[in-house]
Amino acid sequence: MSMLRRWQWVVGILALAGIPAQAGPAPSWADHPENTWVRQSPRDGKPAPKFGWEGSGAWDPFHQKWIHQGGHDGNPQGFVLFTFDLESGTWEQKFPNTSPPGSCCVDGANVFDLANRRFVRFPGAALGHGWQWSRKVKMKSSPVWLYDPDRGTWTNMRPPPYKEGEKYSKTILGSLNAGATYDPNHEVSLSFGGQTSGGDTNSLFVYDAYSNTLERMAAKNPPEPRDGHGIVYDAKNDCLVVFGSQYASDEKTWIYRYGTNAWEALDLEPRPPGKKGKTYSSIPKLAYDSLNEVCVGLTWDDATGKHETWALDTAAKKWTAMKPAVEPDTSMSRSRNLSYSAEHNLFILELTGKDRGNEIWTYRYKKGAAKPPAPSNLEVVTAPGKASLSWSAVPGVKEYQIYRAEAEKAWEASFAKIGTSKEPQFQDSGLSAGKTYFYRVSAESRPSVSARTQPRVLLKPLVSVLAADKIEVNWNAHPAKDLAGYNVYRGTVSVATVKKGSPGAWKDNDPEYAEPQVVAVRDIANLGKLNDAPLAETTFTDSRIDLSKKGPESGDYRNAVFAYIVRAVNRLGTESGPSPYALTLASEPENVLVREKSGAAEIKWDASREKGVAGYLVYEVADQNVTRLTAEAVKGTTFTPPAGNAMKRYLIVAVDALGQEGQPSSPAWYNKSYKGFYAGDWHQ
Repeated sequence: MSMLRRWQWVVGILALAGIPAQAGPAPSWADHPENTWVRQSPRDGKPAPKFGWEGSGAWDPFHQKWIHQGGHDGNPQGFVLFTFDLESGTWEQKFPNTSPPGSCCVDGANVFDLANRRFVRFPGAALGHGWQWSRKVKMKSSPVWLYDPDRGTWTNMRPPPYKEGEKYSKTILGSLNAGATYDPNHEVSLSFGGQTSGGDTNSLFVYDAYSNTLERMAAKNPPEPRDGHGIVYDAKNDCLVVFGSQYASDEKTWIYRYGTNAWEALDLEPRPPGKKGKTYSSIPKLAYDSLNEVCVGLTWDDATGKHETWALDTAAKKWTAMKPAVEPDTSMSRSRNLSYSAEHNLFILELTGKDRGNEIWTYRYKKGAAKPPAPSNLEVVTAPGKASLSWSAVPGVKEYQIYRAEAEKAWEASFAKIGTSKEPQFQDSGLSAGKTYFYRVSAESRPSVSARTQPRVLLKPLVSVLAADKIEVNWNAHPAKDLAGYNVYRGTVSVATVKKGSPGAWKDNDPEYAEPQVVAVRDIANLGKLNDAPLAETTFTDSRIDLSKKGPESGDYRNAVFAYIVRAVNRLGTESGPSPYALTLASEPENVLVREKSGAAEIKWDASREKGVAGYLVYEVADQNVTRLTAEAVKGTTFTPPAGNAMKRYLIVAVDALGQEGQPSSPAWYNKSYKGFYAGDWHQ
């Protein structure tokens, strides 16, 4: 009997006995049974961390790791980041340089961007459960954070528009149980629905990580507002699919296409369950099988916690109940994330079982023939009126087809064939200065990831306040071979301030300050370029400014606040998208770590990269109370306060040459950690 037949036989016997498939050592993936869920974690000797529910997750195919981020860290809203190795069954906690604010209700809300190789984090719910410093949350809050697995670092991308949404707006990104998916055809991430402070929404947003562009699509005929829905991009049929919700009873299948910018409602039979039960609807999760070109969905039953597996043929407008031999074990309400690994031909499901902690399950729809490799490492180098393309050769390919599109936005690109080449290179000419052209190279009908005549957004400006009338802006060098220089922009910031907060959920819980402090950015206006010609160096000194001369946008804060953005420019004259903005308030100190030692909290952090930093303040968060521990700024990068036995968080704030408090760091826990899932004693 073959290994596959033995595995199917064992799984079948277990299913008949009512016993779920138990995970031991990782099997040979080629022998994974079809139409059967198999638990991969926890395994014998390979425990899974018992963090809470409502976290996000997605598969990183380049590192062959599952990424888990956020959700409940016990009761508080968490910021932890873990990876899971599917081969070894090992979970590992990562300690990035910084982190987004702790959040919950992000299950199904974040994705992995294959083209840009980043984990994309959209907003989540914050502050409602306490244990977070509101100033930290608001200063860190942003529509998009990106995690780079290669470097193990987070970047707060802070894309425009910069204006803070109205309090009860339903046209902003949903932050509770929105749904997100990655569109591999246009290489963008999509976020739909979710709740804002105004309730459920039906807004659709597109985010392009390459250009740091976020746009709301004012689509026609949208679905009813909802949260907790299933969402997936069907690459074969080039459309977005949405089904179900958390609280509604809509069982229609919704299709969206960029070309029409409209939704289409399909009332299909049969279909997955989608009606509301006692408390919840089926809170489905969807993912796309790129080998078999089918969408697979998993629904959840409110009464029993059990699941059903369904498949959607979008072109045929047909759902099929798969009725696998084994479904995943029961799970909690908002506790599932679903992805697909083309390398394994497996769906990967993360769930939280009640009182069981995290689990990983895999599912194969059916075997599929491996597709021929696509050209990789496509690079575009520009010159005035020209673009030189090069890519890695595909063995056995005798001719490549080259496609080009001219568009301002990635999702508007319509490619047309412009030539062929027998070699892994191509020259294009007749290009207009300042325009963005997209290119793809195809071999045997397998297109490459695109490349553009536009620099990728990779710059991270750093602002040093040396005096009220002297600001130095520095940034990292852009790696593009055709770089012509940089443009620096400055805008005026409208701020929110607090002098004294009060403990409690959804409140500004700041301690009483000696004077009002900036707690949020409300808008950035009047952005203007400061240089006449592209700068060759990675530094700029702005002396046409005086922070002491503030306007009404500063409110009761003592100084004016400005934001700086840097854009790279290539030899075609095309600018990159906007970098994340940097403020005339010191950035957050990075790599804050704690270890417990004899009733004290040893805290350490990296020295600020800004010039003119006078020192650091240490803040403690215990329950919902925020306390400043240091009367004066400490000069070093360590601090050891007595801490007792209670759980606490510590945060660091840099102070600049004007005595301004900067942006709070990410917190590090005291007396709370995931021991056994990281090396050493230091932790976040």
